[in-house]
Order: sequence, then C-alpha cells, then structure tokens
Amino acid sequence: GRYVRRIAKLKITALPQRRNEWKGWILMAFRKRLQAVHVPHHKNTAGMKAETLPPPKEVLLPMNMHMGTPAVPVVSVGDYVRVGQKLARGEGSITCEVHATVSGTVLSLDPMPELFGNDLPVIRIENDGKMEADPTLAPRTAEDLAAFVEDLHESGIVGLGGAAFPVDWKFDAALRNNVKTMLINGAECEPYVTSDNRMMLDHGEDIRRGIELLKKYVKPDNFVFAIENNKPHAIAAMKELFADDPTMSIVELPSSYPQGAKQMILYNALGKVVYAGQRFATLGVIIINVSTLAKVAKFMDTGMPLVDRVVTVDGSAIKEPKNLLVPIGTPYRYLVEAAGGLKCEPGRVVNGGPMMGHAVPSLDYPVLKTTGSVLVFSEADSVIHEPTPCIHCGRCVSHCPMNLNPTAFSDDLEEENGDKRALLLDRDHVNFCIECGSCSYVCPAHRP
Repeated sequence: GRYVRRIAKLKITALPQRRNEWKGWILMAFRKRLQAVHVPHHKNTAGMKAETLPPPKEVLLPMNMHMGTPAVPVVSVGDYVRVGQKLARGEGSITCEVHATVSGTVLSLDPMPELFGNDLPVIRIENDGKMEADPTLAPRTAEDLAAFVEDLHESGIVGLGGAAFPVDWKFDAALRNNVKTMLINGAECEPYVTSDNRMMLDHGEDIRRGIELLKKYVKPDNFVFAIENNKPHAIAAMKELFADDPTMSIVELPSSYPQGAKQMILYNALGKVVYAGQRFATLGVIIINVSTLAKVAKFMDTGMPLVDRVVTVDGSAIKEPKNLLVPIGTPYRYLVEAAGGLKCEPGRVVNGGPMMGHAVPSLDYPVLKTTGSVLVFSEADSVIHEPTPCIHCGRCVSHCPMNLNPTAFSDDLEEENGDKRALLLDRDHVNFCIECGSCSYVCPAHRP
C-alpha cells in the first residue's frame, strides 16, 4: 500500500496537462495490491430457466428507459397498437425508440415520477390479449456497418447490463475508430441477479448469431468473452459453443464486485485503462453485454425490436424466487404474483441489484429496459442504519475500484457555496465515480 501512495504523489513531468490521468493509470497498474469488495452472491435462481409470464392487463412504458434524451410519443390516446410498433421516436444524438410490448389501446400519456423524481410521459396500453405483431416488421439486411447502425437505432435496444446507452450509439463509435477487440460482458457481478447467466445457458444460438453479425459488420480482430468464475455452467456452455472459433477467447474473472463495471472488466480482461471522458472505441475496444448481443441478433433476424427481457425476481420477502421472461412495461406486482407472492411485509422494492439498483415507490412500478431484477426485501433487511461520524479508517479508499477518496467528497459537500462546492468536487475527481456503492458497503460508520 505504501508504494501505491508514494507513486500517487509523484510529480510526473511528461504530459503535465494529463498528470492526473497518468497517476490514475499507475494506480490501476497496482490494483491487484488493493482489496476488492466481496459481496454475498445469493445466486439463488442460477439453475432456474426463465418462465414466460402471461402478458399483463396493461403495460406502462416510460419515455426515458435509456441514457440520453427522452423519447417523444408519436401515438395518441385511443390509438390501437400492435407488438413491436413504434410508439415514441428518439430525438437527439443519444436517444432511443420505444415500442409497444403488447397489442391493445393507448389509454393515456400522463406523466409519472421516474426513478430520480422527474415527471416524464408514460404510455399506458390496455392489453387486448391478442398479442398481434406489427405486420410491417421484417428481418434486417444491412449491407455495411453504417446501415447496421441505422437499423440498430430502430431496434430500441439499450445496454441491458444497466448502463442503458442506446446500442446504435455504441456501434456508431466503430464508424470512426478501428475496433480490434469486441469484449462480451457476461460478468453479472451484482448479488441475486441471474438473467445474463440464463441467457448464456438458454440462448446460446442467439449469442452465436450475434457474434456472426459483429464479424460481418464491425470486423474486429478477436473476441473476448469475460465471465465471473461463480458461473461454471455458463463458462462451460460458452466454451463448448465457441470451441471451433479461433477468434474467441473465454476469460474467467474472479468473483469480486464490481467486476461487471466497464472500467473494471476492461482492465481485468484486457489490461487496458480508460480515462474519464474517453470512449472505449478509441482504445480499439467495444464492450457489449451478453443479453444485449442476443437481442441484437433477434432483432436483425426477425425485425422485432426490444419488447421483452428476462428478469430475476428474488429477495427475502419473495416466496418462490425465479427468472421470468416478461414484456417491458409490466408492473412489478405481476412478477411478484408469479413468484408465489410475498411471505412477509415488504420493506423495500428494488429495481436492479442491491448494490447499484434503486428503490421504487410501489409494486405498480413497471419493468424497464434496464430491469435485470426485481428484488423485494423484508423490513428487517431494509433497515437504513443511522450514520455516525467518520473515523478515517480508510476502508472506503482502499476498496474504491477507481482509487478515489470518498471522504473528500463528503467534506466537499459540506461547502455551502454552490460554485465552490462544484470546484472542490471536480478537483477530487467526483466524475470518476461509477456509483458502485463499494464505499458505503464497507463503511463501519454506515455513511452514504
């Protein structure tokens, strides 16, 4: 540890304007000397194939199920829509389309509070039970990478690992950069969540087809498939699937959190470091989540956009944890009922994993494109401990995967002057934070 601290204090003369990036690179080179966060796995549903949930009576489709500018509705109240029909168009450089996930009538376009408190329009559709597909849907036959990117913009697919960047934006970077390596992210490091694991076990042919598409359009030199070693069956399945492919390497990663974060998996699988604000494609790498890849293949082969996904339903308040294939927009209560209901009074309902997920106000909240799991915890497991004063033990610093100092952020936030507070946070590189929650998890004082 003392060597890392000494190196961090070095005054590097080369490229002084990027001194902090160089320090960060040197620290990352010594990451194996630093501790990792080892969270309980709780992969209770890893052996459970996803069951298909009957379509709900209605779905709710928010306009911001992606990173970037919210989509703009193109339908009106009373319109009849079919599965896969475009309901909202994306406008802006980073945005995404929204499609109907059931057939039926548009009931309302009223705003609803989203996860961060903003009110945005939500398209509510009453399901007629027919699940009629949009007759205009057809397989895509892109001739080159530019056409492939245009097709993907119509797919409504976002990063299903949680980042929610539109998939066309990700591959648009390949138009301007020479991509040498495609890194397939199968880490799934969050506790409880097993939806990616089931995708690797149950939809291998979709994944293989996705790799074929990347070979055709992106044309990388090689592929690296990175999976945490707590998924031995998925590792074995992928090794068997790509046994005859010399361009594919299967990398087994240690089961430590946050292994699935893009910065972490880039370093641990390829030994590369990305700076704040730098796009991965400039390093010759594009990272894609395994479930995202499978959905890309399904869209190109059928024309059906992203309308459903596998969701893990688990937590201490759930009677029968399981994986479910559900239409996007399905209210949580349908998933809970399919999992046997509640065995005790719920204390907290979480969209996503327990480390990086967000609490939702009720079971009426809908499944989003990024919802890999719905976790319902008992009141006993939902207690928020009262924070006590920082004892400067340094655990948050030694466990931060980005080598940041969370106690400095805490001090900065006490500054009352807003402009000065922003300068202090920028000085301490708050924009490097990936919001993994490792600092809060290891803090003995329960500080947020």
